[in-house]
Amino acid sequence: MSISRLHPYRPVLAPPVAATRDRNHTAREDSASLTERDRELIYQATGQRIRPGEANPGWINSLAAAIAADRAAGRLAPSQEITAVYLKDLIRRYDRSPTGRNPIAGYLEPALRHLEQSGAGRGRLDVTA
Repeated sequence: MSISRLHPYRPVLAPPVAATRDRNHTAREDSASLTERDRELIYQATGQRIRPGEANPGWINSLAAAIAADRAAGRLAPSQEITAVYLKDLIRRYDRSPTGRNPIAGYLEPALRHLEQSGAGRGRLDVTA
């Protein structure tokens, strides 16, 4: 028996290539559920432009993937706007993940700044938190 088998908490260096490909493909498919305001927020926060109806040939950034997944799963209703409360809850969910990795933390400030400047979501109650 090797020592690595005795240690159950050894780190996994990289996910299998097929798993990464499937996850990226699903994220690109989920991006079809993004609203125009979602796309603008993502562009302002990350610099990546995701156009409706256009196939994304590569990856989409982690903020876009998280919002798209929440839309596709029904956690964000089709007409529900993204608010500061939603974004902070999204950050909190990543912070609590067992991986200890938060790939969207760097996008929070620009996203919140965009919401503040555009006045998006003011006066609306966000029930996702």
